[in-house]
Amino acid sequence: MPPIEDCGPSPATKLRKLDTTQQNPVNLKLLGVDIVLPKQIASHEHLSSFPERPRELPATIPDHFVKDTLAELNTHPRDRNISFQADDHVYFWKGKRVSKSVTQLVHKFTAPFCEEQVISSMRESCNWPRPGYLKTTLSESQKNKLQKIPGGKELLAELQRPERDELKVCRLAFKLRANHASNPDKDADIACALTELGLSREEIIHKWEKARQDGAKEGTWMHAQFQWLLNGGSVPAKTTEVFLLSQFLRLQANTKAFRTEWQVYADSEDLAGSIDYVAKRPDGSVIIVDWKRTSPHRLQRQTCNKFMRTPLSHVPDCTLWHYRLQLNVYKFILEQYYGEAVSDMYIVGTNPEYRDQPFIDNVPTMDVETKTLLANVR
Repeated sequence: MPPIEDCGPSPATKLRKLDTTQQNPVNLKLLGVDIVLPKQIASHEHLSSFPERPRELPATIPDHFVKDTLAELNTHPRDRNISFQADDHVYFWKGKRVSKSVTQLVHKFTAPFCEEQVISSMRESCNWPRPGYLKTTLSESQKNKLQKIPGGKELLAELQRPERDELKVCRLAFKLRANHASNPDKDADIACALTELGLSREEIIHKWEKARQDGAKEGTWMHAQFQWLLNGGSVPAKTTEVFLLSQFLRLQANTKAFRTEWQVYADSEDLAGSIDYVAKRPDGSVIIVDWKRTSPHRLQRQTCNKFMRTPLSHVPDCTLWHYRLQLNVYKFILEQYYGEAVSDMYIVGTNPEYRDQPFIDNVPTMDVETKTLLANVR
C-alpha cells in the first residue's frame, strides 16, 4: 500500500465520467498506428478479437486470452528455458524456481508501509476527514450531534445531498473545527463528531484492500488487451486506455513491435521478470516500455519526503523511481544476456484520468544504481 500521501483518490470534488469508451471493435489499423506492426502481422486479413469484458474481472488472465504472435516471429533461444506461474507470481528457469523477480528486488530497498501508523495519523490529523474517506451514510446519533453544533446544519445538509461535493464537505468540517478551537470544553466533542464523519480504521483497511485488488485486476486486463493489439488482434471497444496506447504508438512510428510480455532471466543474479513491450528501431536497437494504469497523482510524483534504503538512500522512495529502477534492471538483462542494445526506456501512464494524452517518462539511465541493486540481489 502506498504511503499516506498516495492513499485513496486525488481530491476530486464530484464523480466524473472519465472513460470515453466507444463500443466498436478496434485494432491498430483502425486506430491509425498499424505502422508499428511487422509486415507478417499487419498483412493478416482476419484478426482475432479479444474477449468481451466480464462483469467481474479475473485476477489472472486465462491462457486462451493470450496472443503472442511476436514471440513466434522473434523467438530467442533462451525463451524455451523460462516459465511463469501467475497465481504465485513465480518464475522458473530450466524447471528450477528463480530466487527473485525484478519487482521483488526493487521492493527489497523500499520502506515498509506501516498501515496502522498511517491510519492513525490520518484520523488524528486536523485535515480529517478528507475527500474519498467520508462515510456514505450517517447514523441518527451523528445527525443529532451535527445539528447541535453551531454551523453544523449546513454541513449536515451538504453531507445528505445525493451527489455531494466531498471537497466542500471537508472544508466545512475544517471551518467548524477552527471556529470552535478556542473553546476547550466543547472542542473535544466537536472534534469527535467531525472525526466520526470519516471512515473507521476497519473501513479504511477494507477500502485499501479493495482498491488494491480492483487496481490489480484493471491493470492485468489492460495489459492483456495491449498485448493482443500489439500482436495484431482487435479488442471489443476503444476504451480510454486503448486510445492512450495509440497516442504513444503514434510517437513511435519509426519502430516495429518486437516482443510483448517478454519473460527474461539473468543467470548469475538468478533474477527474472517480464517486459511489457519491446520495439525495434531502424538501427537495430530496442526500446523497452512499461505500461502503467497507476493513478496520475502517484505515478507523476518525482520527489517525496523519504528515500530508499541503503545503499540506495539517495533515490526517492516514490512509485515513479521504483519503476525507473525496474526498467534499468531489464535494460541490463537484455544487454548482458540477450544481445540487445537498449536505446530508450519509457514508462507510459494510460490511466483513464489522463484523458487525451498518456503520461510518458523517458527513463534516465541509472547504471550505478542498477549495479548496486544487482550486487545486493541475494
